[in-house]
Amino acid sequence: MVSCTETNDVVSAGEKPIVEAYLAPGHPVSMKVFTEIPYADSSEGVSSPIDGLSIKITGSSGKAFVLKSMGSGVYSSAANELIEQPPTKYKMEFEYKGRVVSAETEIPQKPTSFSISATEISRTQINLSSGGFPGGGGGFGGNDNTPIELSWSNPENVYHFIAVENTESTPVQIIVPPTGSEFPTFRFRLTNEPVLGTHSNIQPQSLEYFGNHDVILYRINPDYSALYQSSGTTTQNLSTPPSSITNGLGVFTGINADTVKLLVKKN
Repeated sequence: MVSCTETNDVVSAGEKPIVEAYLAPGHPVSMKVFTEIPYADSSEGVSSPIDGLSIKITGSSGKAFVLKSMGSGVYSSAANELIEQPPTKYKMEFEYKGRVVSAETEIPQKPTSFSISATEISRTQINLSSGGFPGGGGGFGGNDNTPIELSWSNPENVYHFIAVENTESTPVQIIVPPTGSEFPTFRFRLTNEPVLGTHSNIQPQSLEYFGNHDVILYRINPDYSALYQSSGTTTQNLSTPPSSITNGLGVFTGINADTVKLLVKKN
């Protein structure tokens, strides 16, 4: 007589780790791992960081390294352990609750022919610190609100998105809030959802600071675009998100980028 033991490969709700990692060529790996929030209409779950894991990253070139746990759910490679240029594929794996969590991705090619229609614009500062709008006829009417056009080549019809980062160490706000209050500060601003086209634009009135900005065009893989479009929020609070991670959720994906400069001057 031969007896068989049934193996249950189903991962119970709430036991899948949430992974968030974006691999960029020429940069070390930074990866976050958090607990899953079980989906239930009557509960208010909280995602907590998972520390102390042994996470291994292996490239198609044969190069491998183990990420170091930095605390608060963050894992990093050494400063000299950098993601290689495309075409390169990477596999990630670690053990959690007795199961191997793994994922694979590839580094996309760098965006091409990225250009911007204006490298300098001027804005008038709006000071609301005393309450109300300042007099003198400045206000919003003194600004040119012509959209700043961005374009790039995309013959393969792959996904991109645009981000704008103010690079000043002490940025000056274009609109100064009333005394005793403050506006949300976004040093890194996502300007649009992933797109398949070749054009986008920045509305000057959406910029929050004077000074130098990096306008970054990211070329992304389809797995990240699917996750972004389905969630609308973050990788930590999804009930049934798409994910290519075995025994886990979230995103482990390669990105590549090109950057143009934009200076916002004060009138």
